[in-house]
Amino acid sequence: MSEYAGIHLLDTPYCIDNAFDYYIPPNLRRDILCGDFVTVPFGTANRKKLGVVVTLKDCPDNKNIDCKPVLSVCDKSMSLSDEALGLCFFIKEQTLCTVGDAVRAMVPASALSKLEEIYKATDMPVPTHTEIDAPTLLICDYIRKKASVSFSLLKSKYGPAAEPAVKKLVGLGLIMRDFAVRSASEKHTVCYSLSVSAERASAIAKGEDGEIRLRSAKHADILLYMATLSEDDEIDEKQLLEACTATKAQVIALCDKGLLRSRQVEVDRGLGLVSYEKKHREINLNDEQSEAFRKLAELSDSGQAHGALLHGVTGSGKTSVMMKIIDHVLEQGRGVIVLLPEIALTPQSLEIFCSRYGERVAIIHSGLSSGERFDTHRRIKSGRADVVIGTRSAVFAPISDLGLIIIDEEQEHTYKSDMNPKYHTRDVARYRCAYHKSLMLLASATPSFESYKKALDGKYTLIELNHRYGGAVLPATVVEDMRNEVQAGNISPLGSTLCQRLIQNKKDKNQSILFLNRRGYNNFISCRTCGEAIKCPECSVSMTYHTNTAAYDSGYLACHWCGRRLPVPDACPSCGGAHLARMGYGTQRVEQELCELLPDAKILRMDTDTTTAKSSYETLLGKFRRHEADVLLGTQMVTKGHDFPDVTLVGVLLADASLYLDDYRAAERTFAMLTQVIGRAGRGSKPGIAVIQTNNPDNECIKFACAQDYKAFYESEIRLRKLLVFPPFCDIALLTLTSPDEKELVKASAMLSDKITGYMKGEYSDLPLMVYGPFEAPVYKVENKYRMRMVIKCRANKRCRAMLSEILKFFSGSGAHGLSLSVDINPTNL
Repeated sequence: MSEYAGIHLLDTPYCIDNAFDYYIPPNLRRDILCGDFVTVPFGTANRKKLGVVVTLKDCPDNKNIDCKPVLSVCDKSMSLSDEALGLCFFIKEQTLCTVGDAVRAMVPASALSKLEEIYKATDMPVPTHTEIDAPTLLICDYIRKKASVSFSLLKSKYGPAAEPAVKKLVGLGLIMRDFAVRSASEKHTVCYSLSVSAERASAIAKGEDGEIRLRSAKHADILLYMATLSEDDEIDEKQLLEACTATKAQVIALCDKGLLRSRQVEVDRGLGLVSYEKKHREINLNDEQSEAFRKLAELSDSGQAHGALLHGVTGSGKTSVMMKIIDHVLEQGRGVIVLLPEIALTPQSLEIFCSRYGERVAIIHSGLSSGERFDTHRRIKSGRADVVIGTRSAVFAPISDLGLIIIDEEQEHTYKSDMNPKYHTRDVARYRCAYHKSLMLLASATPSFESYKKALDGKYTLIELNHRYGGAVLPATVVEDMRNEVQAGNISPLGSTLCQRLIQNKKDKNQSILFLNRRGYNNFISCRTCGEAIKCPECSVSMTYHTNTAAYDSGYLACHWCGRRLPVPDACPSCGGAHLARMGYGTQRVEQELCELLPDAKILRMDTDTTTAKSSYETLLGKFRRHEADVLLGTQMVTKGHDFPDVTLVGVLLADASLYLDDYRAAERTFAMLTQVIGRAGRGSKPGIAVIQTNNPDNECIKFACAQDYKAFYESEIRLRKLLVFPPFCDIALLTLTSPDEKELVKASAMLSDKITGYMKGEYSDLPLMVYGPFEAPVYKVENKYRMRMVIKCRANKRCRAMLSEILKFFSGSGAHGLSLSVDINPTNL
């Protein structure tokens, strides 16, 4: 048995994120394994910290230092497997994060043990002099009565007085501070059943039994209700109390009489997410789909790790192929992870999988409560769920024998995390599939250039679906030049062609989808005197005008970066001018225009403002599916994951807006967005049409999207990428400095530039780098913090990451107040 352990602490800064050696006491040596979570003392104050065991050894690396002892081992049900521990170090190396950041990405926060600050009474008597005020003395008495009390409880009970009181009491030696390990707990409920026969229960309730007499009519009601259940049936306590309008005490009284028996049952809070009616639907593949499935099955059965790209036009039946390969992998007794972008994780998508695989399915996404996430994680780890459906974080699902990872709509930017650890789901999936010797399947109608190039280069197997399923045809497209509309005097967001199509579609009793990637009523409010837009006080962006009601003049200003809301001012904050103009339009304005155009139609708006409630997303889509609405208007939420057979018209407003973003991926994203939204029309037996409103109808990207010609667009755009040296022909490292002090930020930016220049001339002169900056971030100030950036074009190999790691350690250990440096390799936005 090893006497020492190398332990990574979970909350250390990057500059000291190393394994520390600790002594394992003899009573813990049998219990500790690599991957276990433990508590250890750290620092001169020996404060308790949580850590994860990464190595076991017979002697410490530095024999001249006395190692501190491990204090305790946490709940082993959440320990990391060898694969998970290796994945932590892979993420640390790839994204330059700490091991703690990687662990927290993989394990739900509710599942990790937590250290809770507690206070205990000492043996020292309370002094009789008046040094202690009355509130502090009251808190002291409370702690002594309870023996130990958490600080959170003291704050909730005594409010702001708690903090100075405990500091004083600790200083006087009357109480001592400690930390207790608090683990997440399962949820339980109580179920009841009859402990006598139903006939006897009825007799007792009616007063016909000579041995037992009931004290109240409510007791009789409970017994009569229980007698109606089938023999040996149990009923949940909450259901029983609601059905009989009874109290818990009344039910317990019947248990005491021996008429009912109770049993504590563990509740799986994640099972409620998969409560769809199970039904097996036969999947019929056409020849093209069958050939795609055959190739995927061969890769899956090879016993080696493989990557494949399923590239199919919208409506070609990619989902059916995915379902067949999932069935194939499950038949072999292996698990499956299916990843969807957040906006595509619709009730319709979930029903496809849940109705087919039932309780074998586990769902993971950002909307889960901590309890639901904890129970879902435990159910997957125990093997009770082997089909995991979810968003980005579901790639970490602890399936022990993983046979397949599917990343649907793999080009979506939401697969890249913008918070530590800044991993890309594709990289994590590739690591896990290599570990399990399994298949990684990427699927999209508009794959990312990085994935498509790898497929063309032979690194992935390219599988194509070039035709729509069932003989359906791609929708026809009409490009409406909005410059002509303005010249004709039409300043409405809706052009004349789209208006005519909407009116006709309503007459034909068909449905329409309108897409505008901009929420709110107006983009901004501008002063006609000085020309300044009203900006957020805490961010360097203009605020968006939102309406409270249908009334145009009743609204407020909102910042889409920090969430701040302000009333609309009467005068310009810059010059005091009284003439303020509302400029541009968003989904709220278009909704108002639609109501005027189609007064008899039912309009549904789906954006961040209308989907704040947990079930609002499902409710809105359900209404549209049941034909309770004629037009669905929204942001990107309406573009993916939907299959509405009665939608024959799609309208895209401001189709060229995203083309002018300061990002090398602007054209790629615009093409993907237009292709996806156009593909929502004509998916059933009825032909579809898409109306694209733009001020730049001759743009090559828009033309390719209307023709649904991905290959031609790729060939055109990839030449430009190669010429200008952009991904996939290089990697990009984005270094962002953030500080609340603008002067300190400028100094730090110069220091960062000098540091990089020094490395390029010295230790890392062999690295081919192209360095830009420092310069202000596109949004310079966010929540009163200023941001400066540097961009490095490089090859993100081991040596380049070593240089970036040195820079990150330097700034992490600088001790500058409020200053932070983040490194994002291949960010989603520049």
